Amino acid sequence: MKILLGFLVLYLVLPYFGLFTFTNHEENLYGGISDYFVISYSIHLIIIFTVIFSILYITKTDKKYNSRTILNDKLLNMVFNKSIIFLLIAIFIMLFIFGAINVVLGNSGRGELRVTLGFFGFLYNFFTMFLPAGIIVIASIYYQLSNRSKKFRIKLYFIYFLGLLIGVLTGFKFTAILILSAGLVQMSDSIRVKSLILIGLLFLGLTVFSAFYFMGLDGFTALNYVFARATSVACEGTVGVWNLYPNGAEDAWMALLYSVGNKLASLLTGYQVTDVEFLKVNITRLIGYLTYPKASEALSGAFNLTVTNFGEGIYYFGKYYYFIFSILTGLILGFTIRYFFITKTANHILTNTMISVYMMITVLPWLMGGVIGNLFGIPTFIYMLLLYGSLKIITSKLSYRRLRNEDTIYNRQLSTRSKCTSD
Repeated sequence: MKILLGFLVLYLVLPYFGLFTFTNHEENLYGGISDYFVISYSIHLIIIFTVIFSILYITKTDKKYNSRTILNDKLLNMVFNKSIIFLLIAIFIMLFIFGAINVVLGNSGRGELRVTLGFFGFLYNFFTMFLPAGIIVIASIYYQLSNRSKKFRIKLYFIYFLGLLIGVLTGFKFTAILILSAGLVQMSDSIRVKSLILIGLLFLGLTVFSAFYFMGLDGFTALNYVFARATSVACEGTVGVWNLYPNGAEDAWMALLYSVGNKLASLLTGYQVTDVEFLKVNITRLIGYLTYPKASEALSGAFNLTVTNFGEGIYYFGKYYYFIFSILTGLILGFTIRYFFITKTANHILTNTMISVYMMITVLPWLMGGVIGNLFGIPTFIYMLLLYGSLKIITSKLSYRRLRNEDTIYNRQLSTRSKCTSD
């Protein structure tokens, strides 16, 4: 629970702190910050946390995987080996088929790669986020259901390393954190405070390294950029929405079309994906186009601006009725987290894995810079379907019945040993 709470604070509170570090340059681009804006944002956060904890208060959240069920070493080896193979294949595909090697070598930018992939950009997101996150979660669960020997612990570390490597190779600073976040939440009960501090420092080092390597910033400048990116830069789009749409957007409903994907949304609206009018389907690109000096990049999709969950609430309901969106957000988060905990049992492993990935890759990032259409969108549904199929292949010879049989055999062996000892 402590790691999950930490990520909630990361996504919700850090952009809020950005209001107090907003620079004059940012105010010239996105507008000023009034006292009423700060108060409203504060109320938004209070509502969300109140609703979440009210839902969790009536739910037992102390379930955790433990090693009472001992997996057969051969079966666990199969899962870990398949997981490693899948991750290595994902790295090969993203580097040499999707062309991410060009980003690593500095021959093209991250945004340029995303734009030039076209349809394959959809699959790129699956191989660089959903698949590695799901594999890390399933490996973490099965490790907790094993005897936790050193051999399996090393393999688990290697799986985490490969997931981390995928995130770093994308060139996007936050992807590595996204990939590992679901697994870390699963392992929350097994991670000590000292380890959490080390993990936090590791993530900070990776984001600074990413800014240093892919953006050409020196060490101190990279550190300042990472801090700004998590605070003031993260709330730039929200400030822009507040000043551009104080009473909400008249055609805000168009933003819900983001859930069907760009191609279908283009057919439904009659606008080309690169048309200015089409930007109303994607709030982050729209606000980037209206405020940022490089409008052409917002049109092409190479650039978008972070609009937090609060900014989205302003866009839909305006500065007087945003609290409706705040309550909705709290309900979505509360029931998602609740479902995560109540499925954390040995006979719901795959279900719990899927909800873990959905929660950490889709729902929580929505708080900082997504759009609500991501939560129920067709692309997300397909990602989850592909992930389910992949995990079924990885665990194809493992079932709860088999786990239960192995547990029964193990307990009989222990009973027999005890009896022989007493005799």
